[in-house]
Amino acid sequence: MTDASALAPFRLDERSEGDTSHCLYLFDGDMEQVADVFDEHDAERHGYGWEGLAQSLAHSHMPENGDKRQFFGSEAGTFVVTSPDLKALTDLAVLLHAAFHDRELLSHCIQAAKPRFLN
Repeated sequence: MTDASALAPFRLDERSEGDTSHCLYLFDGDMEQVADVFDEHDAERHGYGWEGLAQSLAHSHMPENGDKRQFFGSEAGTFVVTSPDLKALTDLAVLLHAAFHDRELLSHCIQAAKPRFLN
């Protein structure tokens, strides 16, 4: 079980062992803390922007999980990704958490993302 504070402000719903899907999410109030970094790159700063960033990071930093099913269901005010693979979801959460708490890293990740992920 993951310590919830270790991934804050992201939240990882690990659910019970019998459940087939786990959920990672981030709410708009938390997104506002780094919205200006997205603005600097003319990238969507809310749920859709975080979804694109997550897809880019998963594609470039987690190729071993490329065949893992991840389902994105973000909206403007909420970033949401679900997956039956808890390890893959946790790995993605760690990448996103690191970027959230390091503005230079976040800026680099946004800048390095292929346009198809952030447009």
